[in-house]
Amino acid sequence: MTTITRVRLVTIWHVLKGLYSPSKLKNLDNQNLRQVVPSTPNTEKVDLVQEAVEYFKRIGWLRMALLFGSSCLIAAAPTHEWWRVTGDDVDKIIGRAELSFGGEMFGRAYRSMALRRALQVVECMNGDERVQALSKIFTRLVDLQTDLYEAESVCREGVQLMEETGPTKKKRYLLEGMRTRLAVAWMNQDRARERMDLSPGTSHTHQAVRLLRNAARVLETYAKENLDHGTPSRKPLLQLANTYQCIGCEYKNSEAERSLQTSLFIYQHIYGLAHDRTIDVLKDLGNLYKYQGEYDKAVSYYRRAVELGKVCAPWAVSAILRNLGTTFVDMKDKKEARATFEMALQAAQYWQSVQLFVGENNDWEENEAEAEEGQCRYLLDWVEEQ
Repeated sequence: MTTITRVRLVTIWHVLKGLYSPSKLKNLDNQNLRQVVPSTPNTEKVDLVQEAVEYFKRIGWLRMALLFGSSCLIAAAPTHEWWRVTGDDVDKIIGRAELSFGGEMFGRAYRSMALRRALQVVECMNGDERVQALSKIFTRLVDLQTDLYEAESVCREGVQLMEETGPTKKKRYLLEGMRTRLAVAWMNQDRARERMDLSPGTSHTHQAVRLLRNAARVLETYAKENLDHGTPSRKPLLQLANTYQCIGCEYKNSEAERSLQTSLFIYQHIYGLAHDRTIDVLKDLGNLYKYQGEYDKAVSYYRRAVELGKVCAPWAVSAILRNLGTTFVDMKDKKEARATFEMALQAAQYWQSVQLFVGENNDWEENEAEAEEGQCRYLLDWVEEQ
């Protein structure tokens, strides 16, 4: 019996305990659970899990299902190989966390729990090994957060633990990478408040830009030292490019253009033009020039990003075309705007059909694809009314 089957079975056990009286389950207490589980055919196990999951989705008992799932993972932890890792085998836990439980809300919660378990393994590590493991864990933990303030909290925790490790060779660029994530979380909070017309409160944008500048200086120094010692490494350079891109995305900053051009140069040198990271920087340059009112430059960068995106990043094409269309609206070119929004709609529908064809569309991606299509239709209606 696989680990994931055991975990799911224990989850169902807790679900049944919540639904039925103890008298009906007297033969299924915790003491004889091990004897009952092997006697159940594999097909029945799978069917039972699927039926229970669908039932709780249907009736909306999300919190209860999550509570049962969490308690079962904790209760079952000592009994199977999921947690039986030796010493520094953090990658094993991270790999299993990423491959398990799907991509929805439950999946994020379960993966977070598994990654938190990996932190316990990291406690016995030291030096470069510890810093590298912390970077892997907290990078994934931040990506799992859907709340901006939770993301900031996780970033702070990661920075603190990495700082406490002490001076190491790898600490320099990995720590600056986590500080970059923290700065981005601050800027995202301020942008969210602006979009929602909320009271600005304490703005962290200036502090975030200052943190990003410091990170860029440290990363530049580290990369130059590696080059001088004859040991050039791509990872610090890629982190430097990411940091410069984050600085450039704060369009009010006077260094934005130079930072984005530097980021583009590094990505283009390492990856070439036909790469999604390079395309993302081209889109950001288009956004910057649009913000500054330099529409001809914005159109040029957007079109360049679209042409490359059609080849290697089709999921990004619709959003870039929408930005290009709104640029034509600002230029009072209604005809080009309408044609561009129509292309954006076609790109969104194409990518949605690709996802459905390959069968990799989870609920979150499906909702995002539908939102993309809805935004394109809204912009088409809006430009017709102008």
